[in-house]
Amino acid sequence: MSSFSDPEIAAALKTKFVPATGDDWYSRRRQDAAGEFFRSVAAQGPRKGGGTKQGHYILTASGKLLGYNNNRSVERRAAFIRDALAKWDALPDAERAPGAVEVPPLGAGDKRYHATPPEDGVILVASERMLKRDGAGGWAACTADDHEHGWGHHAAVDRMWIQKGEWVKLLEAGERGADVPARLAHRLLRFHLVDFTRGEPPFWKRDEVRSAELTISRLGKLGHYKLEGRALLATSPDPAEAERGFAVDLLGRIEINGAGRPTRFDLVALGEHWGEGRYTPGARPGRSPLGIAFRLADPDDPKDLVRPQGSRWLKGYWEAERH
Repeated sequence: MSSFSDPEIAAALKTKFVPATGDDWYSRRRQDAAGEFFRSVAAQGPRKGGGTKQGHYILTASGKLLGYNNNRSVERRAAFIRDALAKWDALPDAERAPGAVEVPPLGAGDKRYHATPPEDGVILVASERMLKRDGAGGWAACTADDHEHGWGHHAAVDRMWIQKGEWVKLLEAGERGADVPARLAHRLLRFHLVDFTRGEPPFWKRDEVRSAELTISRLGKLGHYKLEGRALLATSPDPAEAERGFAVDLLGRIEINGAGRPTRFDLVALGEHWGEGRYTPGARPGRSPLGIAFRLADPDDPKDLVRPQGSRWLKGYWEAERH
């Protein structure tokens, strides 16, 4: 069970804290007020210096660290929360009173580590989880009871960004019944058809796209399109020798309104994945079923607007077919 599904932990997060999340990779590098604040908090814990500061921090609004934890155990995370709350209760009333801390204007942010969704573009949410074979030979979701699969029951979420001009070209290709434009296809393949269920995945290099067929065609009804194809992604030209790979089939449907904006974008990628990366250990042995489902983002849901994990080098993300 995920520690965030534990009733005690969930109740504490909802009633005792103001939850916030951020990407350590950006936060420890950004040279602005937010970055300085994060680094000052991390420096009070065990992750000093210039390396990773990944973990969970409990802190006051003034930046006083009350607790640090980077263990997924339900018991250890619950104890970490209880200990931090006890430290909070022991603080002077003046430090805990509403309005005790006045946050100054943050000023300009470090643009090198800040990106916003493309204007008038399209945002997709990718939900991924490990699958298993069911008794009938089909595929089913792994659960917490599938202990032999280790992390297999875990799910993960990412986002995919599509620029306005790319969206227009995609629909034009659909009217012709043609290949998905190379730039968009390579972004999907290299940065979003990866196993990110256990941590930060290694993304596919351009030459690791061993084969790919992805087409879009118009269905009978105006403004309706079908996406379909298959791909082989592997770290070696010979899949049998590849340390990591993904043989995947794709099927999807797009629907647009009169203004050419999407009202539906559903895409499913199903296949067999094998191997692991430096930060994604614990993969199941051999080839294992993996499923990724894409949907339109909710513009009113902040978590759907988080930048894609593969966009740390934004130019390389936008120009995936070149770099």
